Amino acid sequence: MPDINRNYTHFIEGDFTSARNCEFIDSIDPTTGNVWATFARGDANVADEAIQSSHRAFGGWAALTGHQRWSAILELADALENRWEELVETEIRDNGKRIAEVRAQFSGLHSWFRYFAEQGKNIGPKAQSNTNPAVESETHYVPYGVVVAITPWNSPLMILAWKLAPALIAGNTVVVKPSEHASASTLEFAKLAYESGIPNGVLNVTTGYGHEIGDALVRHPLTRKVTFTGSDTGGRLVATSAAENIIPSTLELGGKSPQIVFDDADLNSAVNGILSGIFLSNGQTCVAGSRLIVHHRIKDTLIDRIISCANSLQSGNPMCTTTQIGPLANEMQLDKVLTHIEMAKREGAVCRAGGNRIHPEDCPNGYFVEPTVFDNVKPSMRIWQEEIFGPVLAVTSFHEEEDALSLANEGNYGLAAGIWTSDLDRAGHIANRINTGTVYINHYRSVDPAAPVGGMKHSGYGRELGPDAVEDFLQVKSVWTGIKPIPSPYPGLKW
Repeated sequence: MPDINRNYTHFIEGDFTSARNCEFIDSIDPTTGNVWATFARGDANVADEAIQSSHRAFGGWAALTGHQRWSAILELADALENRWEELVETEIRDNGKRIAEVRAQFSGLHSWFRYFAEQGKNIGPKAQSNTNPAVESETHYVPYGVVVAITPWNSPLMILAWKLAPALIAGNTVVVKPSEHASASTLEFAKLAYESGIPNGVLNVTTGYGHEIGDALVRHPLTRKVTFTGSDTGGRLVATSAAENIIPSTLELGGKSPQIVFDDADLNSAVNGILSGIFLSNGQTCVAGSRLIVHHRIKDTLIDRIISCANSLQSGNPMCTTTQIGPLANEMQLDKVLTHIEMAKREGAVCRAGGNRIHPEDCPNGYFVEPTVFDNVKPSMRIWQEEIFGPVLAVTSFHEEEDALSLANEGNYGLAAGIWTSDLDRAGHIANRINTGTVYINHYRSVDPAAPVGGMKHSGYGRELGPDAVEDFLQVKSVWTGIKPIPSPYPGLKW
């Protein structure tokens, strides 16, 4: 029998909506392959209800001082700091992420809200320098209104925090549409937010498919800004819908991130960084370092070490603290990863490790794939060009620095890159020439509120986090004030 034990509806006006007349979407626990919950399948009517609710709440929320909103968001941060463990199991059952990773993310969720609350506490006018002695001018910052935030299934609450914290402190209200594959933790978070004191309508959560309720939210005439994290395919659709209403959008999309390893690199650090970049989250992260570009002199040594580590990783139940590889998040992703693995074999790449679906004893029906390493990958192969979003590493070698740079910049994506070398001058030179939004040198996969995140090319546009994150949710207005009598525009004319 299906393991259905939770039934979620939309969260609007501070409470879950009625289940009457709702269609539902099954949520599959990727560890067991069984249904564990259902989500309401929203439509344009639900989108309108949520947007109207947030629109009504906007006036009161925006009218608060920055300090008053700061206080409200700190109350939410306090609630998260004290109650984050309540959310852990929900996200694991939804997307299969290992408990060690979820705990690490959730124990720090409060810090994102604290950081942006402080950043936006003193939002106010800034004096401008202008050349007209008869006037003074100021730059004012005003919120957009209703912001639609569309989040992915791989790290729903962390990525939501990146969007929600700066949007709220800026004075906007927010309607969230989480992925239909992983909506539960977002709904539970919304409940916690209202219990902490966030006013009704300031945060609403609707669930369903992107082409149904997602598109209706973006196209709604009261939506004023959209922030989206997901695939480049989804990003194109969001950008098109937003452009039709002439509203701004921030898009953080896919990646096919290169890691360049020179022959003078600290190989122990490089191996650890490469493993972290591609296997730690099962490759299900936008910045996954899925393309390894290694100097020919050290290639065999480096690959042997990576393969040895990959083969020793223990797959199993993500709720177990000793598990090192959990399941892929959903069956669709499992099929995609296995398809790319078979395609790489047909195209002539050499599978040096993994490459198969596996069935751990404690969860034989889960969506597990072995950590996989392909060698002798050519740039023309799809495994080199396309984002897989799974634990699959594609390896090639280089002889000259320019060759490595050319390989790194090849392709449509430009989200992140890694450089491993003891020559920091060379690393800095290459970092300036790599076409990605983030570059890691002798390190990989850190994130911090102060560091902007975003991509180039098909990896999207706009930035999240960083020193301008709050201002990205504010519109700029110039206000001019006369300080001297205005002379007649028509000399000699009297009235």
